[in-house]
Amino acid sequence: MPLPILGIIGMIFKPLSTAWENHQKRKHAKTASDILINEAVTQAKITHIANGQTADIKWENLSVTNSGWKDEWFTIILSIPAILVFIPNMAPYVKDGFAALKECPDWYQWMLGIAVGSAFGYRKIADFMKLKKGD
Repeated sequence: MPLPILGIIGMIFKPLSTAWENHQKRKHAKTASDILINEAVTQAKITHIANGQTADIKWENLSVTNSGWKDEWFTIILSIPAILVFIPNMAPYVKDGFAALKECPDWYQWMLGIAVGSAFGYRKIADFMKLKKGD
């Protein structure tokens, strides 16, 4: 008699065991798939960042190559007030000049800032602003 009972128990638990094994296989396959997807997404992000940095470097190099006299001209112009303040009786003219620039329209001030920024390169201006903020 015990043999038929074991056979019945085996018949009941065998499908349950098979179902559990199949569930575990699907769960493992999903986990492996998720890992592969995460690795692919991470690699795509790394490639995107690397391509962006390469493009930025190329743009900066092209900007420097094509700048001509623009950056030197702005360096000279920006140096004039710094030199004049050390010449007797010139400091008031420098202060008056900066006061006059403050009264210029906002669009002119922005355009002047953009022109200077493009001459020295955006990265140089961003680095300067970071230093100014203390980052």
